[in-house]
Amino acid sequence: MSERPPLLDRLRHVRKRRVATWAALGYVALLGVATLVGADITLRSKTRWVKGAFVPVGRRSNSVYLPASPETLSRGVVGIVPLRPNQGHAILGPAKIAGTLVRREVQDERGVLPNGALAWVSTFVYNGTPAQLGVEYENTIVSTPLGDMPAWHIPPVSGERDAIVIVVHGHGGQRSQALRMLPALRRTGTGSLFVTFRNAHGAPRSEKGFHTLGDEEAEDVLAALDWAQEAGYRRAVLYGFSMGGNIVLSVLRPRHEPFPIPVLGVMLDCPVLDWRATIRWQGQRYGLPPFVAGHVATLVQRLVTRRSGQDFDAVDQIRAAPNFKLPILLWHGTRDRTIPVGQADALAAARPDLVEYHRVEGAKHIRCWNIDTAGYDAALEAFVARVLGEEDNS
Repeated sequence: MSERPPLLDRLRHVRKRRVATWAALGYVALLGVATLVGADITLRSKTRWVKGAFVPVGRRSNSVYLPASPETLSRGVVGIVPLRPNQGHAILGPAKIAGTLVRREVQDERGVLPNGALAWVSTFVYNGTPAQLGVEYENTIVSTPLGDMPAWHIPPVSGERDAIVIVVHGHGGQRSQALRMLPALRRTGTGSLFVTFRNAHGAPRSEKGFHTLGDEEAEDVLAALDWAQEAGYRRAVLYGFSMGGNIVLSVLRPRHEPFPIPVLGVMLDCPVLDWRATIRWQGQRYGLPPFVAGHVATLVQRLVTRRSGQDFDAVDQIRAAPNFKLPILLWHGTRDRTIPVGQADALAAARPDLVEYHRVEGAKHIRCWNIDTAGYDAALEAFVARVLGEEDNS
């Protein structure tokens, strides 16, 4: 009985052409799957819930003990909401390791965070409405040709409707992700309008349900300026997070002027400024080698354009930077794995005359506030005071 040749000997006799063919087919299949997935993620918002983790809570006096997880170990502050009974909310300070657990101290608390509760914990801090902060607000709608966009209106503390900050969430985001900044916004004396835009969760859909990455969504923010004018406001500041940053910069294009009320400045938190670079970065983030990520990014852009008609030049805010005229307050974290910090670096370098840049060491995507709450709030309040004051003195 003859012995079968060793595996290595058999592999040596496999035709090189066959190996090359199978390798090529495998590479094409990889590109195809990655392209389809990447295009779908780019075009659609599928997130319904504010990102966080559900954990059991151990509480001893002012100390809260949580199981270790990426969310509970995150740098800076986090928020926590008990589920049963759902009767409180707390902001917890920085994490410290306590054996196999994570200990955080309660910095602020509304209601009760009981020992033994099952709770939602998140770096986004809040997952509800402004009422979660004890702030009175109005559910309202912003009327657009596509339909009524839901919004929260928080009137100014003084009651005088002079300036308003229009707050725009990001791709797959929710209005509640910006509630962390609401106390600072209220201290500026302005009103605020937390809006959403077409194809986001809870908002009307376009015919195909596809995002245009800031292009057509800008029309929904223009409609919010119309709402503000009708509500008695006389001037505005725009405030965008992630893709919301691209949306508010798209509002500034000359074809949208004149605005219903003057826009005095723009605040950007980890904005998407170059979608081509972002798509390529996302491929590398998920483990694709750089050369593969480059091929996938090119194919994703082509497929997105074919499916939706997307014009990537129209939402390239680095290219548009020479045309900006308004002061810009910009935050970006150095550990942002969603939008590379290099995009913010490029905008700041392109327009140092307009951009006040806060590059936050160690902060992840739209988590700059968590790392340096006092510094973030101070920059926000000073910027709003400056742009409002500059107009008053003009």
